[in-house]
Amino acid sequence: MRVTIRAARPEDAKAIFQLIRDELYENLSAADTAHILARLCVNRKHKVFSAEVDGQVVGFLHICDYESILLRDQLKNITAIAVAASYRHIGIGRALLRWAEHWAEEYGAKGVRLDYHPLLASANEFFKACGFQGNVKLFQE
Repeated sequence: MRVTIRAARPEDAKAIFQLIRDELYENLSAADTAHILARLCVNRKHKVFSAEVDGQVVGFLHICDYESILLRDQLKNITAIAVAASYRHIGIGRALLRWAEHWAEEYGAKGVRLDYHPLLASANEFFKACGFQGNVKLFQE
């Protein structure tokens, strides 16, 4: 099995919609997902990555700017990450995070943060194993 991480494209909308519905339990419509993804794909302050196995999108991650009056250093914000249940525990989530972290570093961020609250304890364990302390992971200097 070969996993490819790449920038999402508008034609990934159907698969991303299914992941949002099935894995994140969000009630966004397919049309809204397509519209939002098309808009994000051309906005340089946002990046959506797709994880593909054998030509099928099985995961995605959305990351964008995060600025706060309370923070001296810029962070990037992970607003969503999902991997299809049948493709978990093989490194796809970690690969998506690595790509997101690399993108964040390229744009001068000092770390990444999670902008949502995972529903499952296993998600919290996953992020902790990936180096997050609470909802933040700072990069080494």
